[in-house]
Amino acid sequence: MPRWLRVLRGMVGTGLIFSAGVGVIAAVIAGAAWLLTGMERNLELIRVVVASAIWAFPIGMAFAGFLALTARGRPFEKLTLPRMSALGAGGGLLLYGVLAANAWHAWSLPAAILNLTVFLGLGAGSATAALLLARRAGPALKPGDESRRLGGG
Repeated sequence: MPRWLRVLRGMVGTGLIFSAGVGVIAAVIAGAAWLLTGMERNLELIRVVVASAIWAFPIGMAFAGFLALTARGRPFEKLTLPRMSALGAGGGLLLYGVLAANAWHAWSLPAAILNLTVFLGLGAGSATAALLLARRAGPALKPGDESRRLGGG
């Protein structure tokens, strides 16, 4: 499989993982807010959860693309939390830039700052969580294992 196709597959997979993770966290937060405050607008909470999961997908794809460009040849153990967080925030900033270019007339200054904060937080938090989760999972291959043996069993 060509490298660009593997990178694209990784970008889509990372986007889906970011989307699922953010969706679960947003659902827990929304559920707690609904239970604790007795909110009556349940559809608004569902909309926020779905919107969070949808916006996390392109952030995850952008993060994976940035990671593929910057971490070429670097071993997994050398990836640091600040670098991953910065790459994730870069994905959030990229998405924010696209949205802000199209919504500059619709957003007030406080709304623009809030949206910037949310997208940067989504990107940085998701990237940091992804690295921590990957470190906890451990390596799939031991040094010296051959990748061609993976399909054999």
